[in-house]
Amino acid sequence: MTKPCAVFWDIQNIDVPKGQTVDSIVDLIRSTIIKPYNLNEISFFCVCDVHQLPSNFGQSLTALNVDIVQAYNGIKYSADIKIMELIRKFVKVVGQGCTIILLSGDAEYYDALSDLKRLHNISIYLIGLANSCSPELDKISDITFILSNGVLKPD
Repeated sequence: MTKPCAVFWDIQNIDVPKGQTVDSIVDLIRSTIIKPYNLNEISFFCVCDVHQLPSNFGQSLTALNVDIVQAYNGIKYSADIKIMELIRKFVKVVGQGCTIILLSGDAEYYDALSDLKRLHNISIYLIGLANSCSPELDKISDITFILSNGVLKPD
């Protein structure tokens, strides 16, 4: 039986690495995490200031069925706030035992994710760049993946 999951990409925190494309990152997540871990992708969100997102990124994300969500201009932590809002809604709708895939190394998520994990038995799969994940997030993640040289590897 597959577990429902949603992907939340803080693209302002984890940008598309040089030599990679938006398509390759989305494909990596789906082929390296979602499919092998028997997850059922319910939603895939990319949260950013859409005015700063290169147009080719937006077109690629849309073609890959990734929802682009506006974070507010000039407000500190606006992407983090929006992602936590989306995660809470997802957990509320899907319920116990779902999986959150978070592309971010930002410690700002720690408290809310810790609470959701404790209260709703969620699994957290964290994706970060080498040396960019907060130690706190790494502690609460079930699996941390490092994105490096076009490959996602469990850390």
